[in-house]
Formats: sequence, structure tokens, C-alpha cells
Amino acid sequence: MYNASCFVECIESGGDCYITSCNILEQFKVKSKPKDIKEVQEMLKSFLKENKTILVFDNVKNQSQIEDVVPIDDLFASNGSTLIATTRDSKAIKYCGKEVHKVNIEELDEETSMKLFITHSYGQENLPNELIEVGKKIVRACNGLPLSLKVMGAFLRKNKRLRCWEQALQKLKRGRELDGDENNSNYKIWKILRVSFDNLKVEEKSMFLDIC
Repeated sequence: MYNASCFVECIESGGDCYITSCNILEQFKVKSKPKDIKEVQEMLKSFLKENKTILVFDNVKNQSQIEDVVPIDDLFASNGSTLIATTRDSKAIKYCGKEVHKVNIEELDEETSMKLFITHSYGQENLPNELIEVGKKIVRACNGLPLSLKVMGAFLRKNKRLRCWEQALQKLKRGRELDGDENNSNYKIWKILRVSFDNLKVEEKSMFLDIC
């Protein structure tokens, strides 16, 4: 059993190490508020030495995103602590302590994909008869990618007419000419997101681009 746990979403720009470290301490339920980065790192180091913890760093692009916040040697100096890092690039993590277990996440199978798609598109266990066939085709076009299934499901949730679903399927089949490899998961996800983006209103597109 672990004494404490935390989840850290890695930001591409790097983020603020002090804020991230303070967030970890909050998740560890440490009430003291550190004054600066030096103090927060000392508090983290002390906590990790005294507690068996599990830390999850999501979407890691570089090992420094972890080590700038929690030095890996300090983490594994504690007894039985575990670090879980998710990444699209296995080379991003060069050193993770004494014992490393690598798990490759496969794309979802068709049955699981269908369940996820239905959850986000219709909110019930089964699709109505008129949407079953086109729903299966949309799921296959999403290539077992959870984000794609969620985005398409959410988009079609407010458009439950057969014609709307068929139009969405045709757009998926046509695809888009983009730089990169069509077999790459990033390409597949972008193709799905583009269908959803194209169907936004002008004001909504403007808001989306401002956020990006």
C-alpha cells in the first residue's frame, strides 16, 4: 500500500517548477506553504524519504520535466515508491531508477471502441437500429484511438439524425492532406479533430483558434 499519490500533467512549454512542486505537496496533503523553489524541493525530498509514494507524470516529452520537479534519485531513495510516466516517445525517459517496466498501450479493439463511442455519442448501452451500421463504420474510421472516439462521439451527440452521421463518416473517409505519415496516431487524431472543427460556427472557430 502507498501512503500518498499524485498526478502531474506535463506542459509542453515546461511550466513553473515551483507551482508544480507545490501542487504535488498539496496532493500529498502537506499543509505547509514553501516560500521558494529551494524550500519546496527540500520538503518534497523529505516527504519522499519518509513515505512510500506513487507519482504519475502524464505526457512526458523530456526527462527534465520530471527531474526539474522531483529528482529521480530522491524518489527512489524512499522505500518502495513508484514512478509512472506516460509518453509518446520511449526515448524521452533515459533513466528511471533501479527497475524499469515498459508497457506499450495498444489501440482499442472494435468492441471496446464501440462501447466508448456509444457512451459519448448516445449515452445509452445501444444505438437505435438506424444508426448501428453507420456507427460501426465511424468507429472503424477512428482506428481504435480513444481521443478520436470521444471527440467524434461528443460531436455526434447533438446530431442524432442518420444524415448527420453519414456526412461525418464521409468526411472521415475523405480525410485531409497533412504533413506526416497517415499511419501515425497523431495524423489519425488530427483527421478526427478536423471534422469536428469544420462543423463549428464561425464564432466558435475563432474562440478555438484564440485558445490555441
